[in-house]
Amino acid sequence: MGGPSFSICSIVILFIFVLNFFSKKSIKTEETDTYRNLLILTLIGTSLDVTSYVLYKTGIPTDSPLYILSGKVVFIYFIAWIIWFLRYVYSISETSLFKINPKILYGFIIAIAVAILFAPLNYEITQNSLYPTGLSVGITYLTVAVCLLFMVVLLLENFKVLKNKKYIPVFLIVLMVIVATVIQKLFPDVFLINFALTIVVVTMYFTIENPDMKMIETLLRNKELVEQAVNDKSNFLFKVSQEIKKPVNNIIDSIKIYNSSTSEEEKKDIIESISQDANNVHFIVNDITDLSSTDFKKLKIQDTSYITKKMIVDIKTNALNKLKVSGKEDQVTMKLEALNTYPEKLSGDYMRIKQILLSIISNSIKYTEKGFIDVELDIITRYDICRMIFTIKDSGKGMDISEINKLLSSNEELDLSEFDKMDSLELPLPVVIKMIKALGGSISIRSGKDSGTIFVVVIDQKIVSSDEDIAIKSAKKYNENIKANNRVLIADDSETLDKLGRLFAMYDYDTMLTISGHDVIDKIKSGETYDLIVLKDEMKPDSGYDILKQLKEIPKFNIPVYITIKKDKEFIKDHFIKDGFKDVLLESKIEDEVKRICE
Repeated sequence: MGGPSFSICSIVILFIFVLNFFSKKSIKTEETDTYRNLLILTLIGTSLDVTSYVLYKTGIPTDSPLYILSGKVVFIYFIAWIIWFLRYVYSISETSLFKINPKILYGFIIAIAVAILFAPLNYEITQNSLYPTGLSVGITYLTVAVCLLFMVVLLLENFKVLKNKKYIPVFLIVLMVIVATVIQKLFPDVFLINFALTIVVVTMYFTIENPDMKMIETLLRNKELVEQAVNDKSNFLFKVSQEIKKPVNNIIDSIKIYNSSTSEEEKKDIIESISQDANNVHFIVNDITDLSSTDFKKLKIQDTSYITKKMIVDIKTNALNKLKVSGKEDQVTMKLEALNTYPEKLSGDYMRIKQILLSIISNSIKYTEKGFIDVELDIITRYDICRMIFTIKDSGKGMDISEINKLLSSNEELDLSEFDKMDSLELPLPVVIKMIKALGGSISIRSGKDSGTIFVVVIDQKIVSSDEDIAIKSAKKYNENIKANNRVLIADDSETLDKLGRLFAMYDYDTMLTISGHDVIDKIKSGETYDLIVLKDEMKPDSGYDILKQLKEIPKFNIPVYITIKKDKEFIKDHFIKDGFKDVLLESKIEDEVKRICE
């Protein structure tokens, strides 16, 4: 059926594109489905063309049943190809003239195939090649012409959008089929139809919407990382702002008391208190949030690389054992948790960090008879430095300001020769503070008599590069569960915000936190979707009820909205439900309330 040179070239090109297309996962759409079938059809049809030529060259008579059948199969392939391409043109066009049902197309292909099988087919032999004649050829040309006519109608009907790149293959096939047909009429031994179809299929590869799953996964991972970073930073900044408010308010109150005080002894105590609060503000602003030099900072002691999760688990296990050994297991509750994501591997002095934290925890156990000991880990990363912020809170007997100032005032550095000899997990606090300084870290202590103690330890460690850190693993999990997870938007301008975020996260909710009710309205207006919204009752400047009213004014808003209220409003919770809230969450029982609505 013509010289095989063009068909052999087509097979090579198509084989490369088949390997490339099927080697990558792609989203299944009507376009990719149609293209997949056209790609396979073109490869099969071109191979059939070469097979017919090989049969001819092996000496099989052109009027033999085998040769005639092979030729008719090639014509059926042409019919299937052009009809399937018509379906592609229909899928990218808007039309009101007719509807194309895939089942009708299958039936149409079968009907024409039967007609071609029973129609006569002959071959004209020339000096260099042979070409087909007969009714089978006529049926094929007529079907192709009708399909091309339909395509022209679709093009005319979608004239305004013809600049769309998806229509390039349509123009190309009309042009290529006409050119190939004219050339074959002028030079019967040159058969270019399959080569023309190959060019069309290759061009389609670059014009169809063919989303690469690997790229989509990368984008989703990046999206998860960005969202996580934004949430972590928002939560951290919110927490820091709350931490700064406390000492600042204390300073303001202390100044008022100082101005009204007449006792010199009392004024001296007030000045000490103001000094302590000022140091706390300085610690938060300078030692915690100042990241300007972390990438240049030379860490004093770098030992070995370690797995961060193992360190956290190890400290938690040892801390619980210490509590158990103390005999206070029933009177004191203890928890240790990371508040945000952390690098998988770090480099530094893992054993000394463990020693520092367990020594502080041991001190808290020693002076806490009843209540709690909470250990929280916050993370800030900058380039290859991870700033670990450990907060150890207890409800113990506490210390007065003079004791704290005495502990923190020493500038004496720890001798490194003595440093290596210290293996105890219950070092005295003065030694612990010196050890923190030796590691290039810093510590803050806030306490009061009979009001518990808060230790904040800041230590920088280097991040060890790995092929796939824990953040990427979280992103993978996010990709797998992106459709299954529920999304919750929480608005609260108090410390409850962070707690609500962690509680919902425990039940696999994707949480978005904000301290502004107006931010909720902006997010909904921008088209963001959530499965539920949680508002605080007494927010400023607008209350939760005011925000709900504004949300209801948004067209098609139908997200269930919950409200958190204080215990003194429990008796009117039915009024909140009548006002349009889905349910009411009591702040005094917030853990049980979140569990109730999530389960």
